[in-house]
Amino acid sequence: MKKSVKILAGILSLSILMASCSKNEEETRSTRRTTERETSEETSVTTEESSSEETSTSETTEATTTENTTEETTEETTSEETTTEESTSETTELTSEETTTETTTAPGNTDSAFDKGTAEKYFNGITFDGVALVSQNREVVWTKESGLADREQGIPNKMDTVFEMGSITKQFTAVAIMQLVEQGLISPEDTLDKYIPEYSHAKEITIHQLLNMTSGISDYLETGTLGFSMTDFSQIDFTKLDALEQTVRAVVTKPITGDWLIEQMSYFDLEFTPGTQFKYCNTNYYFLGIIIERLTGMKYDEYIRKNILEPLDLTELYPDIDHLTSKGRTSLLFWNFDFPSQDPSISYAVGVMTGTAEGLLKWEYAVLDGKLLKKESWDKIFDGGAFGYGYGFYVIGPCIEHSGMTLGYNTNVFVNRETEDIIIVLSNVQTLGSVPTQPLSANISEYLQKHCFG
Repeated sequence: MKKSVKILAGILSLSILMASCSKNEEETRSTRRTTERETSEETSVTTEESSSEETSTSETTEATTTENTTEETTEETTSEETTTEESTSETTELTSEETTTETTTAPGNTDSAFDKGTAEKYFNGITFDGVALVSQNREVVWTKESGLADREQGIPNKMDTVFEMGSITKQFTAVAIMQLVEQGLISPEDTLDKYIPEYSHAKEITIHQLLNMTSGISDYLETGTLGFSMTDFSQIDFTKLDALEQTVRAVVTKPITGDWLIEQMSYFDLEFTPGTQFKYCNTNYYFLGIIIERLTGMKYDEYIRKNILEPLDLTELYPDIDHLTSKGRTSLLFWNFDFPSQDPSISYAVGVMTGTAEGLLKWEYAVLDGKLLKKESWDKIFDGGAFGYGYGFYVIGPCIEHSGMTLGYNTNVFVNRETEDIIIVLSNVQTLGSVPTQPLSANISEYLQKHCFG
């Protein structure tokens, strides 16, 4: 019993602070890349970060924990992810608290290839808190609303519910950097010392290597830098769960600064020679956020609002947690933790974005249309290189994807650039561990890709 508790505690400590679906998502992605390569010839649909992160690293920060080859089975605190959200003894509560409703909208799209019946059957067999959306030919053909946005008030999740999006934020950070590239303020080939000279390894790393996760920098969500690491909880037992919860609350609500993080990360050696390997690392995008602020004199959230959201009229997306209309829950087998949202200074350019499913859909339409940037810039963003990661997107053939995970949330967005099929899954439950009946958003997206498109 004690051994299993240690394992669970390790999982929790690794994933609780994950801002992007780090390592866990990476594991999920790795499996999916293989599956998708096999299915892409038949369906033209492919898929996706880390549970090491998400479930196996501490990307909270995403995240609250994060996005590597073992990383994203759940965006960046555990390196991101058999039971339901609640124990069997709480079945009654699940029934009343997580009722599912469906909405379908397919005006003028009666010949849609999306199999709604199969999707419905799948959702009837799982526990899911959140919303899902499928778009084809620029029309929403199917949506799902399930569970509660606010469990205390009994408010259900709806399509206009605002969720934390975690590492999907990296898409916005990458576009912001490319805007500065087009303005001649920075180049992907520049070394980091030109912008963050105080970082100990700045002369060894390029901006390109930050963007495509090949820098070799350690992940601040995995190092214990925030005051929270797996080692701290290696001996935890059931009697100490309350203490664990209080520790997490204290860590995720404590603001940090970019200057402080640069100093802390300077104590760590690089994990590999920059450019030679891929490892999903949230520190890369934290540094990119700092660069955006230093080059523009604007706070990261202000830059995103004025240069990305407002020009595109994206009124349902926000670079903050002030507009949230949902409350997250971290679920560990029989235990549920309703932690507060992590401080924005922890998520930052790594995972601070929030918004609705339809707001995120409009953003992906803008990505498909190549708005805000020149074609050459978008081509760089979509170049997955040798490791299948471009700038802020996982890239598999014509498909781009990313997951996200913050404390209490897990998300996924999948886009086929050729067919323009889009799947968005946003959940206000962060599931830790392997729970087939309560899959992560990335797993749900993968199922829809494989089984619901004709």
